[in-house]
Amino acid sequence: MTEMTEALIFDMGHVFVDFEWEEVCNGFCRAFSLSQEQFKPILKHIASLGYETGHIDTIGLLAEVEKVTEVQLSEEQFHELWNATFRENDEMSALLSQLKTKYPLYLLSNTNESHWHYLEKKFAVSRHFQDLVLSFEVGFAKPQTEIYHHTLSKTGKPAEKCLFIDDLVANVEAARSVGIDSILFQSPGHLQKELKQRGLL
Repeated sequence: MTEMTEALIFDMGHVFVDFEWEEVCNGFCRAFSLSQEQFKPILKHIASLGYETGHIDTIGLLAEVEKVTEVQLSEEQFHELWNATFRENDEMSALLSQLKTKYPLYLLSNTNESHWHYLEKKFAVSRHFQDLVLSFEVGFAKPQTEIYHHTLSKTGKPAEKCLFIDDLVANVEAARSVGIDSILFQSPGHLQKELKQRGLL
């Protein structure tokens, strides 16, 4: 029952941290002197390497990128391009600060070491949360059910006493499949309305 909610679990990207992925890709296209069409198979290869699940680190990723592009990027150049468009959603940050006074908050994010280290340094993301579940650290990523069970173990609470907020349908459906009440994030205003309906605000 929603009135029994004792912990809130939040996604990060496009929930309280926004970014423009297309612009990030455009930055890499310019660095590699490639068109978007030429970059697509390279991006697909990069995505297959498991950077978000910790199967490859930044140094290994850069080596793979150099193999397929014949362009050598320094770590500094890569981090600058990879993290180019991140910004914190101030309205959501204020809401998280408000909710934190009432409930333990947990972060469940598909992310990689470059994104996480940048975001933590730039925005102190972890200040909102009692604990963190980061895909590159745990070796699983949403919508794999293992990462939801891992998150529940962090909260120490049964699924029915947790609420999950994410902007992707597949991730919300996966959470619901393991018994976690979930909200598909659309906007801060929509989320506040959903929380009020559950008696959480």
